[in-house]
Amino acid sequence: MSLREIDYKEDYRSGYDNIVEDLFRPSLARSNNYWRAVGYFSSSALESFGAPLGEFIRNGGHIRLVTSVELSQADLEAIENGAPREGICAQRLEQIIDNDFADGVGDGTGRLLRLLELGRLEIQIAVPKTGTGIYHEKIGLFFDDEDFIAFTGSSNESRNAFENNRECVDVYPSWSSAARANRKKSHFEELWNRTDQGVEVYSFPDAARQELIRVCGEWEAGRQQYKRKDKEEPDKWRHQDEALEAFQAAERGVLNMATGTGKTRTALKIVDALFERNEIDTVIVSTDGNDLLDQWYGELLKARKSVDRSIRVFREYRDKKERQSFSLDPANAFLLVAREPVAGALRELSADEAHRTLLIHDEVHGLGSPGNRKRLSGLSDNVRFRLGLSATPERMYDQEGNAFIEDHIGPVIKTFGLREAIERGILAPFNYYPLPYDLTDEDRERLTAVYRKKKAREADGYPMSDTELWIDLSRVYKTSEAKLPIFAEFIKNNTDLLRRCIVFAETMAYGDKVRDIVHEHRPDFHTYYSGEHESTLRRFASGELECLITCHRLSEGIDIKSLNTVVLFSSERAQLETIQRIGRCLRTNPDAPEKIAGIVDFIRESDGGGEANADELRRDWLLELSEVRPTE
Repeated sequence: MSLREIDYKEDYRSGYDNIVEDLFRPSLARSNNYWRAVGYFSSSALESFGAPLGEFIRNGGHIRLVTSVELSQADLEAIENGAPREGICAQRLEQIIDNDFADGVGDGTGRLLRLLELGRLEIQIAVPKTGTGIYHEKIGLFFDDEDFIAFTGSSNESRNAFENNRECVDVYPSWSSAARANRKKSHFEELWNRTDQGVEVYSFPDAARQELIRVCGEWEAGRQQYKRKDKEEPDKWRHQDEALEAFQAAERGVLNMATGTGKTRTALKIVDALFERNEIDTVIVSTDGNDLLDQWYGELLKARKSVDRSIRVFREYRDKKERQSFSLDPANAFLLVAREPVAGALRELSADEAHRTLLIHDEVHGLGSPGNRKRLSGLSDNVRFRLGLSATPERMYDQEGNAFIEDHIGPVIKTFGLREAIERGILAPFNYYPLPYDLTDEDRERLTAVYRKKKAREADGYPMSDTELWIDLSRVYKTSEAKLPIFAEFIKNNTDLLRRCIVFAETMAYGDKVRDIVHEHRPDFHTYYSGEHESTLRRFASGELECLITCHRLSEGIDIKSLNTVVLFSSERAQLETIQRIGRCLRTNPDAPEKIAGIVDFIRESDGGGEANADELRRDWLLELSEVRPTE
């Protein structure tokens, strides 16, 4: 028997698949080696494996286990007392398999002890080199004589995880997903060989000797904070203080910080520090979007209470027209202003006033547009303190825009990305659902029409730019109706993903077609397009609505911690917009500390023979990022 006999799915999800029956048991029965790296191991998992564990032993099977410091009292005693026994003959081995490893026979602790006595189980203990959390990575591999499969996902190695938790496991056979399978194999080998840069790995006796092991019940796994001896607990928000120090040294620059990691809070720390040092009298905050400006307004009202001055807050956006009042006396004042009128506010500052002003551009990547470059050129030259905030400060394919941002604000002085934020537990981990689709005949005709347009433009003497061509082609992909039935079938079996969900569509017309699918499963949804009343967003934030269908309006800045799922019918070629959009659902939720977000995406497969297309590059990037779990 071989692993290739099993028709593996790409992923196995609790509620839709039986992970033990469909994945673990058949794989174990056909394997002779099982490698597992997991945040929590309990011998109760050995009960769940049943008779296939006996087949595994009969096949000469060996298990390598890397786990965290958390073990039950019974398992701890079994590991301490279990030791390989020499000279177990074949007849005795068969008797042990029949007596201790049949279905319904033998408790988990007894099986654990037997595996250790047979010399079939090696255990090492992993401890993160930094942070206060336990080792929490989850990798597994099954090997036969020729092939192997790798799997990764949210499942711990315990009966509770298998039977009660909502889990998702992604599978990579070596014969069909060689690159990912080999990468997981390399990850485990680095752990086992103690060359992994992020964790320290101990033999079980060494871990016990250093008092690293902590007794933990199965239901408590991962819920306690672990504190290494001789090391102080680090502050997971320390990047904010590092950003403050970097800005104080540079006085101008951009903070490239992932959505949800506290860009606004960091900016307000900078405001406090500059007021405390009596280096500023005025703060101007500018960005695009009334929703984000409203959010800033609430933050500034709170922030002014910490400043040892009487601070006034002025607004210049929507129906608020207070810029002139601000300009008459900008000292001891905050101005919240949309991007377009900020030029007037900067122009009206005297040189002395500008020297004592902090200018903050939120979502600073928007600053590099041609219109902003024209309006704002040279206007910040006298402003001493200039701060840009963005999760994606670089404008793709726009060298002029990037150069303007650096000239107007400054270079990137601090970077804190998605991976680091998830590892620290600042952002929630996520499960990724890439849904493949093929273009319809109508889509292909639309692509042909784009190329006909390109040819006609060339003949008329004004050829299309590369950017124009990309925009027209991408619009076909973004509005392909091939995605709709695929989504309808997927969401029929995953309706829970529509709770606390935002769906991004390219156009209102396309969004209305998605709306019809959502309506089959939920009544509490709404569209949120340009021009719609902002009360819709407030209803969603309050929980009155569960699902929003929108185009572009929610990509930036909006903080809704309860958001769980993002559906990407429309994604840009560059990562900028994708980072903004997925960041909406990665914010941790105090009311759901175990939150695992969901990202649903649509992937157009390449025709083959060429380079990976933009969808496939995004899929590979998000698949890798979806494997990251908190380590602090």
